[in-house]
Amino acid sequence: TRMVFGMDAPEHRNMLLKLALAFGITAAGGVIMKKMEVTLPKTITPVAWATLIGGLVIIAVEALRRGERSTSGVTWTMAVAFGLAQLVAIAFPGASRSGTTIMFAMLLGLARPAATEFSFLLGIPTLFAAGAKEMLDVVKGGKVGSVDWVQLGLGALAAFISAFVVVKWLIRFVQTHNFNGFAIYRLVLGAGLLVLAAKGF
Repeated sequence: TRMVFGMDAPEHRNMLLKLALAFGITAAGGVIMKKMEVTLPKTITPVAWATLIGGLVIIAVEALRRGERSTSGVTWTMAVAFGLAQLVAIAFPGASRSGTTIMFAMLLGLARPAATEFSFLLGIPTLFAAGAKEMLDVVKGGKVGSVDWVQLGLGALAAFISAFVVVKWLIRFVQTHNFNGFAIYRLVLGAGLLVLAAKGF
């Protein structure tokens, strides 16, 4: 909100332009991927491996950045990296969109809180565009009457409010904590999914 209502401030305009660049890269890349008919596998094994590898990546990035100086300012290069990272998350099932973008930015030297904030700000237009596309497909398919729009609207509102609260908490949390706890969660979950896959689930 401070960016939207503070457009007279150069730093806010600059941040919005960087968000637009990152979103533009993701949108353009998504269209290209769709034209190339890139589809996600529907089996559990790729998801398990992506979850497991994601945990290892987080641990590696945290180790590489430990003791290194970080910046709180998002550069244009970082904005491009955010856009490309979202495409990586789209292409690989089990890859976290926010986790992938944050790790890319941290590798480029962005501080953990700033990377987290920019990632979730970028998620707003990205997820909104994805939702709008799904709604457009419903309209084109003539299935408007089958959708409970009140329930959909309430669900979207609840998701927005809960996401806002969680993001505010998470930004405060990462000021004094790293992401290794989340990495351990991914390692355990990925290993568990591989076991289930091996048993034929």
